[in-house]
Amino acid sequence: MIYNEREICQYLGIPSIPKKKWDGKQSFSQGCAIIKHDNDEQSYAVATFDNEIDDAPRIVKVFSLEQFSGISDIYIVPTYMDTNVDGMDLDEESKENAKFIIEEAREIELGEDKNDFADTDVPDNEYYFDNIHNDEQAKAFIRAYNKKNRIKRGAMPKTHEGLIVKLSVIYNEMNK
Repeated sequence: MIYNEREICQYLGIPSIPKKKWDGKQSFSQGCAIIKHDNDEQSYAVATFDNEIDDAPRIVKVFSLEQFSGISDIYIVPTYMDTNVDGMDLDEESKENAKFIIEEAREIELGEDKNDFADTDVPDNEYYFDNIHNDEQAKAFIRAYNKKNRIKRGAMPKTHEGLIVKLSVIYNEMNK
């Protein structure tokens, strides 16, 4: 049994211990190390390694009170803006969501404005659809659209402007 799993996950802000083992060469800023104690027990600790500075991984946070004698394994915590989604330790749905977020971030960074409305006539109704006349109806329409199209990412917009933007995206998708 390996102790302190809950503590290390809370400390690093991760849902579970990563599955990708450290290759022994690559630098990493945070890793979940399994350390051996003098009483033959094992527990998790936070490790780091910079191959330009360090000769070996360094333990930066220990959650156990017992003295430790060595490191068994290290599992690397992936960086959040890593763009190699296929190499990430994620299920297929999470990989698709990560690709979507990375593409959005890239568009924002590059200042790309994909104006897909250039060939589309924008309706006179502020809410884009003739059957929507207020924010409550807009929220109900967005919920129904998301359910029908099995869209699970993103929260319901909280502001009037956010609802209008979301409706404009749906309008554009429906008119492609």
